[in-house]
Amino acid sequence: MVATEKEILNCLSGDRRIVDIEPRFQKIISNIAKVFGQVAQVKGRRATHSFGSLALGKLEVIKDINIPKHRIFSPGNQFPVLVRHANIKGFPDDAILDGRGATVRILKGAPDTPLASLKLADYIVDILMSTGRCFFMNNAASFSRWVAASMEERAKLLVEFPKIKPIFHEIIRNPESYTKLYYYSQTTYLFKSAEDPAKKYLLRYRLINADRASDTGFIDESNLRLPLDYLPRLAKDFRPPNYLQQDFRQRVLQKGVQYILQIQLQEVSDSLEANEIAKDSTIAWDEAKYPFRDVATIGLNSIVPDEIAEPLEFNAYHAPDDLALILAYSIKETASINHLRSIVYEISANMRKYQVPSAELVDWGIDNQPPLKAIFPYFGTSGKDLPRFDPQYDLPPRVAPKPRLVANIGLNTIPAKPAPPLQLLGISGVSDIIQQMATPQVMPANLSRCRPDKFSDTFFVERRLNGFNPGKFNRVEKKDWQYVIRYDCRKHKVKPAGILPAVIEARFTLQGQSLQVHSIQYDLNGATTTNCPGDADWEWAKRLFRSAEFIFQETQAHLGRTHLNIEQYAMAYYRNVINNPIKLLLEPHLEGLLNINKLGASIIFGKTGIIPQASALDEQQVESLLKEEISQLNYHTWHPSTQALKDFVTNNFFDRAALAAWQVIESYVETFFKNQEAGILALWSEIENMSQDLVAHALLKPKLGTLAIANINDLKKLCVYVIYHCSFLHSWVNYKQYEDGGDIDYASIGLWDSHHSAYNPVDILQKHVQQVVIVWTLSNVRYNPVMENGNPMLKDLFWRRRDEIQPGLPLELLMMSIHI
Repeated sequence: MVATEKEILNCLSGDRRIVDIEPRFQKIISNIAKVFGQVAQVKGRRATHSFGSLALGKLEVIKDINIPKHRIFSPGNQFPVLVRHANIKGFPDDAILDGRGATVRILKGAPDTPLASLKLADYIVDILMSTGRCFFMNNAASFSRWVAASMEERAKLLVEFPKIKPIFHEIIRNPESYTKLYYYSQTTYLFKSAEDPAKKYLLRYRLINADRASDTGFIDESNLRLPLDYLPRLAKDFRPPNYLQQDFRQRVLQKGVQYILQIQLQEVSDSLEANEIAKDSTIAWDEAKYPFRDVATIGLNSIVPDEIAEPLEFNAYHAPDDLALILAYSIKETASINHLRSIVYEISANMRKYQVPSAELVDWGIDNQPPLKAIFPYFGTSGKDLPRFDPQYDLPPRVAPKPRLVANIGLNTIPAKPAPPLQLLGISGVSDIIQQMATPQVMPANLSRCRPDKFSDTFFVERRLNGFNPGKFNRVEKKDWQYVIRYDCRKHKVKPAGILPAVIEARFTLQGQSLQVHSIQYDLNGATTTNCPGDADWEWAKRLFRSAEFIFQETQAHLGRTHLNIEQYAMAYYRNVINNPIKLLLEPHLEGLLNINKLGASIIFGKTGIIPQASALDEQQVESLLKEEISQLNYHTWHPSTQALKDFVTNNFFDRAALAAWQVIESYVETFFKNQEAGILALWSEIENMSQDLVAHALLKPKLGTLAIANINDLKKLCVYVIYHCSFLHSWVNYKQYEDGGDIDYASIGLWDSHHSAYNPVDILQKHVQQVVIVWTLSNVRYNPVMENGNPMLKDLFWRRRDEIQPGLPLELLMMSIHI
């Protein structure tokens, strides 16, 4: 059943963790949860322990167990179990010295149940552990001060709480392997005996390797840089950034990993003071008095795919009554640390998954959240206007650009600028910077400026095959040529002094395994002209063609086919999908899209945008071209082969790369659906609602079918189509813009008649500057490369096909999403 926003917002209403606590505790929970929730929202993943590996195996309670009789930890009991390892502060680089974490989830079900049949959210208990015997603060009051403190204020806390330094010395590790560390619960739980439920014990956990080797990875205490609570990667450390993750996964898959789960027990005292000391997370229990006792062995033999692992929520509150989380009333009680953590983790998880506030307890500075359809409004009239987000509204937090994207964009403006405040996100400074540029020749060199043969016919053919507007060749029969590329502008009104052929067609002959340009025919000012290589006006004909191509590249291939085409899917998705697992597949590839398209309304294709400003077409003509393109695009029927050359051409790198990329994404999507199909179908109502929005707002011509998602196979097709356009196709058409468009002499998006009365040389120069600066900026913002930030499986699949893709597009230019 799909959770409504109201249900999400009220998820803690009536929860015993918030019913009977002092007001100060409520305030601290609200403040810390807000910080962690916003971090999770920005990251789009866990606020802490962000990047991890999850393994599946079996837990077996040992037969000669030496603890009071217990319902779960009973000799011979067996359960399926999950173990997740991660770095505490959430760094993706394992070589950053940080605390290391291990979370154990004991699951319900038969111990040898295969992954596909297990309900991974059907837990018995979650056991959250970290390196180091102790936590560095012992109550919510002191911990909240640390969280809110500046570095200078934390330095004072180090003096006030001298325990912090030795505790961090135990927490921060530089290990060879996650499997060679000891992990401690640090905080205390309540253990109830099955023999005498009235008899209660305080409980702490520990996880060690089955070989019982000593704890490892300790650093020299003199190397600590507190109040900095981690150590940056050392300059001479060349280990891969995921060396711990790789090691753990390989060990699990090759020979399996074996752990021992241990517990300490301390009988609950009649003395409240003694119990408070026993629950103090900054004090390790005397192991001679309270020894760690083996309770179970854990054997791990398979890795859970990331797309299945990521949505899982682990929480210390996930425990039965006989292994319970201990609650507190006051911020000064030692149990308040774990109590606080359980609520913060839940709120953070909901912000990560739903991108909306998660508890009435937290003061988010808002009242009631409107429904998704209200915060993701469509622009204009359904079926008439482009199906996009209404730019007059603010972007919802779910799709607001992350600071790293903002900084990336800011660094690639001319000149580089610092990241702007959040309300000014986007291509910062371009419009006013343009006014300062005297000439485009000050810009960095592009491909064509570095090619002495840039005006040759060979280079002309190569750029039509592999340039910024690929896939436009159409096979013809019974002509002296075999392929044509045709641009038709007859419907569109040209500006005064603008030069744009009504129709222009380049023709190519197939000679062996290569293409040669045959001729160019165009209609201009009512006259039809045909030029061939060697004609006096041959270079002029090629220049006319490149200019028309530039307009169609920006409006059709770039803006139309990628940005605005995919926005119709993104809008339908954001307005309807909350819980469906499909979000794990699609959302990383939609990041930044609504933001850049909102900005594009003014910077690229709106009244003040580069295309209507610098080309021979005005705003209305550009919008008409965009609508015409989108009205022909249908994910049901499109495939890269539909635009591929029908004959093999040796230097046709685009078609080979496009087909390889499509096949990679097909495999990736197929694997995801294989693992997630049950969850997708269980929440199919969200997909039905997404389909209804998609159809209701589509511009697709009726004769070309429908965008409806009728079944799970349709959804698979849609996902492959969307991810292909967001990653491969947009990367190709975007990052190749400057290769041609950075050279006005070679390719200008607008040509102008110097004899026309409306011709203004100063204005034309300004248009040229606009073109070069904008395409440079667009081509140089490189956020979230697939090979750095993509799903491990997706990275591996692309890497295996790199020989087919890289002659046309280097893998480092393959981005996850349309963010620029």
